[in-house]
Amino acid sequence: MTVDLLTITYYTRERLPEIRDTILDVYADVYADEVATNPFFSMDRFEERLQGHTSAPGWSCAVAQVGDQVAGYTYGFTARDEAGTFKLCENMLRPTWRKRGIAKLMHDELVAQRTEERIQLLVRRERPRLRAMYERWGYEHAGEKLPFPDSPLYDVMVLPLR
Repeated sequence: MTVDLLTITYYTRERLPEIRDTILDVYADVYADEVATNPFFSMDRFEERLQGHTSAPGWSCAVAQVGDQVAGYTYGFTARDEAGTFKLCENMLRPTWRKRGIAKLMHDELVAQRTEERIQLLVRRERPRLRAMYERWGYEHAGEKLPFPDSPLYDVMVLPLR
């Protein structure tokens, strides 16, 4: 019996060209239903957000692979407007790889590289199970936010690091 090895690789903005297509491919898989039906989740809008995120200071990403297949990624950047805060923007896994602990491993690898005092992320209000997962990881609810005029409402979650 062969068991595929999980690897998680850490990337900074300088290496973005190596993984940009991977980020787009995983997003397209994860958001397949919404890409076609909700303009906010379209590929064009995601590429706009990705451009904004990757141009921010301290952008970094952890990519998980199982064997030769990309399972998912998580990325974020140093907040421009909140000292000591790392904004975790995306933490996504392809459906095949969910419920195996990979999302937590990617998250932990990314967080281990950070020097900020806290991590902040947004969770869509209509995803209470996802919010509960982040609460199990130690995040606390800190408010709500509408990051774009056409976006859904998000819960703000914060994890103190230091």
